[in-house]
Amino acid sequence: MTHDPTTPSETDTARHQVAVPPVATSDAAAKADRRRNRSVESDQINHGDADEQLVSETRKQIRELVQEISTLSKSDCSVEDFHQGLLTRITTALAAIGGAIWVRDTPNDPLKIGYQINLAESFAGSDSEAMNQHGHLLKKLADSGEPTLVSPKSGTNANEAGNPTDHLLVVGPIKVDRETIGLVEIFQRSGAGPATQRGYLRFVVQMCEIASDFHRNEKIRAFASHQDMWQQMAHFIDAVHRGLDPSQTAYTIANEARRLIDCDRVTVLLGKGRQCRVKAVSGLDSIERRAEQVRKLNALSGTVIKAGQPLWYTGEDADLPPQIETRLHDYVDSSHCKMLAIIPLFESESRVGQQDPQPSRRPPKTIGALVVEQLKDSHVAPALERRTDVVVQHSQTALSNSLAHNRIFLMPVWKTLGKLMPDFSSGGMWKLLSIPIAAGIAAFLALFPYAFTLGANGKLQPQIQHEVFAQVDGVLEQIPVADSEDPFVRQGDILAVMTNSDLKLAIQNLEGQISETRAQISSDLRLQSRGGLDEVESVMLAGRLDSARQSRKSLEKELEIKRRQAEQLNVRSPADGQVVNWQLRQNLLRRPVLRGQNLMTIVDPNTDFEIELEMPERRLAHLLEAAEQSGDPLEVTFGLISHPGTEYEGIVTRIDRRLDVHSDEGNTAKVRVTFDNQQIGEQLMRSGTRVTAKVHCGTRSIGYVVFHELIETVQSSVMFWL
Repeated sequence: MTHDPTTPSETDTARHQVAVPPVATSDAAAKADRRRNRSVESDQINHGDADEQLVSETRKQIRELVQEISTLSKSDCSVEDFHQGLLTRITTALAAIGGAIWVRDTPNDPLKIGYQINLAESFAGSDSEAMNQHGHLLKKLADSGEPTLVSPKSGTNANEAGNPTDHLLVVGPIKVDRETIGLVEIFQRSGAGPATQRGYLRFVVQMCEIASDFHRNEKIRAFASHQDMWQQMAHFIDAVHRGLDPSQTAYTIANEARRLIDCDRVTVLLGKGRQCRVKAVSGLDSIERRAEQVRKLNALSGTVIKAGQPLWYTGEDADLPPQIETRLHDYVDSSHCKMLAIIPLFESESRVGQQDPQPSRRPPKTIGALVVEQLKDSHVAPALERRTDVVVQHSQTALSNSLAHNRIFLMPVWKTLGKLMPDFSSGGMWKLLSIPIAAGIAAFLALFPYAFTLGANGKLQPQIQHEVFAQVDGVLEQIPVADSEDPFVRQGDILAVMTNSDLKLAIQNLEGQISETRAQISSDLRLQSRGGLDEVESVMLAGRLDSARQSRKSLEKELEIKRRQAEQLNVRSPADGQVVNWQLRQNLLRRPVLRGQNLMTIVDPNTDFEIELEMPERRLAHLLEAAEQSGDPLEVTFGLISHPGTEYEGIVTRIDRRLDVHSDEGNTAKVRVTFDNQQIGEQLMRSGTRVTAKVHCGTRSIGYVVFHELIETVQSSVMFWL
């Protein structure tokens, strides 16, 4: 069923009077085809014979579809959703076989599919030459920007624009600012008259004008979004380049980058090489550097920095090296993030104050890393990647400048002198006084004695404690330890009961094999006692008996070992004491454990506490020298983190001769300190309580006390090479 294509619709959309297309629905199109077949004239339709009610309903459906397209163009939907809604409604209104929307970013870019309906079916049976014809046709129509009807099977060769399909192509341009940014291509049935085809084209052109309005509005929204992004970026750049203190710069980067990138958390790590440590986390004023999550992030970032390539993790780890994969899963399990990006930060060659810096041939030095996390969504949007690149670029420059400024020798002194320079320049008296004042300060620093102490961190721990380990693999089924706080147990008491189905099955198998072997031996002995065997049979029987007896002994020994292992499934207390672990049942019950795994700790309730300090390697020489020169144990002054403001006294009783990495301090040596436990209240005596201590190592000049680490750094890093 068709009608006059010049009849306009009463719906006004996007400033255009929409014409009702000649074909509305697939049912109406089928009826129109049947009526055209019965018509004497192929291209003239007698409106008087048409079903007026069907025409009215068809026009109503088309107006509703056009209204839906107009409403969709004014909404905030995405470009993909608009293309889908537009093409679906156009093909429905025209009862078309299919269609496609082709888009491009600039006039020089090739066209690509924005959305399609039945595109493959429309080109069914077409070869590569036909596809080339169609491609040339689309490019020609996009360059011309004119709406066009293309007859079926037009074009003669692959290098010529043409329509290789059996359908009529109705093509309309989508224009923004007089530039064609896309095409709407409709695959329509052939055979309609010229007037009907012009009606198709006029309807598609009007829908393209609505699409042009949508893309124009989308472009305006994109400009507004970019303007907002540039404002945020300008604020970020101003904030991170404002100061020259590395800690403050890292803190600013973490908090401002989270707003700019629009993610859940940003972390900044600083250091040299692989030894990078968390310096700032967005939303946190301070960081607990001993926290498990922080230590895992330090280890993971160090491994990524060593690889030298950024890490973008969205849940897929198939291509990751094993070293990174293991530490990545450890961190993700504790942080619960869905998306993680770790980008190494390198020292920028262009710093403040440098004019025309020459590019260095050496590889850039690593100064840290930027960590971006999303806790709910693993999708990485292109905008997030672009903003992250901007953040990384300016973060490298800002941190490079602040670190270079902070490495200037005696920077606090130069700043102080800089503040005093205006006073000195105002009169000659200050210049004359500066020399004796400087000499007096130098003499004071070199000659005045002062207590020389070495600082270290540590923790309280009981002198007598026992660690309980699992002797065999199994599953903890029972923990018969009292629920009271720090329950008391006796030596030999059962602390935990484990089960091991494999061990139980092995014992049953061994017992069965022993029974079979014994039965075989009994049978052979009865046979031997009967007599009547020749010499060969007697020898064979004796050999079989000997082999069976040896097998029985071997199986009995193996069974004895398995039974001892089964007995070890009952974990017993190695000594009298109190179990100090927190919530044993909740943490251990019905959990699989491996042999050697630490299950609980038993502390003698009458034992004294001591301090275990971690003395950094750079201070160990002073400690050993003071211990050798002093005839008495070195005195220690310490305080508890849980009870600040109060100092206690102790003495050094042992210095470990082996260095190891125990914390963020790097190589350290354990130092044992004993003290009178009566100094500290019983409620404060907790295993693992953190301690800050000062070991008294005699007296030195005040200048050496203040600057000894700086002097040693210069000696080790500068004077050594001279």
